[in-house]
Order: sequence, then structure tokens, then C-alpha cells
Amino acid sequence: MSSRALFLFAIMLGLSGTALADTTKLSTLEQFEKEKATILQDIKGGMIYSEIKHSDAKMVRDALDRMSTTLAGVHNAAQLDQERLVTLYNEQTLVNTILTMAENDSRTVCRRRSRLGTNFKTTTCETVAERRVRQEADRLAISNILKSDIKPVIGPGPR
Repeated sequence: MSSRALFLFAIMLGLSGTALADTTKLSTLEQFEKEKATILQDIKGGMIYSEIKHSDAKMVRDALDRMSTTLAGVHNAAQLDQERLVTLYNEQTLVNTILTMAENDSRTVCRRRSRLGTNFKTTTCETVAERRVRQEADRLAISNILKSDIKPVIGPGPR
């Protein structure tokens, strides 16, 4: 899991009323904006989060914008009321969840396999998401082949 996926501040080791405001330290808006820019660049760059869906990327951008608005003029958690702190936590959780899933799906996995009919091995690499899509397509193709070959025999068979 990337440190960027769990970015900026560790809000909520436990959401326990006013104890949260006393123990949680927030980064400055400037630090947040710097981290936000890095995340947005990573999404745009297509390397770390290459498998992120367009709709998920939009949700991340919108959540980061809402977090910027919430953090405007704030230097520590004592300046936030509980409602804004919970809103901030929910936005951060949304961003963390989407980025973690996209990063996991973007992870490249390589396998060495024997080529059919030889002892030579080849290396094939694909992302976790590509592998999942390929496996599902293979299952569907096999299912369609099996369904098409099985035809009920009514009456006497061919002669």
C-alpha cells in the first residue's frame, strides 16, 4: 500500500468525541495542497494508478477539493468542530479507498510459463485488473463453447 494512499494526516485511529480533536494534528493547508498536487499528478501520469476509472478519478479530485475547502485557514484539529472533522475524515477515507484499490489493480504481476509443445519458458506480465478481465473473458468463452456443443438429442440420432 502506497504512502500516498494513506496521505497527509492520520485522522481517526478511533473516532471518540472530543478526544479526537485533542490528539489529531493536521498538516497546514500548504502541505495538504502539495500532497494533493502529487496525487493528482500520479493519477494523470497513469503509472501508479493506471487502472483507475475515469469516474473514480473524478470522485478523488472532487473529494480533494472539498478537503481543501474544509482545511482553509486551519492549523490544527482544535480549530475544527466535530462536524467538519467527521466530514474531513469521510473525504479522506473515500480518497484512500479509491486510491488503494486503483493502486492494487495497477500492480504488475509477471509469470513464467512453458510454451505449448516446448520446454522454453516465456515471461508474461499484466496488471491485476488486466488479469482479472482476461480470466473472466476466458471463463465466458469456455462457458459459451460448452453451451454451444451440448445439444439435446430428440428422437433417434443421425444415421
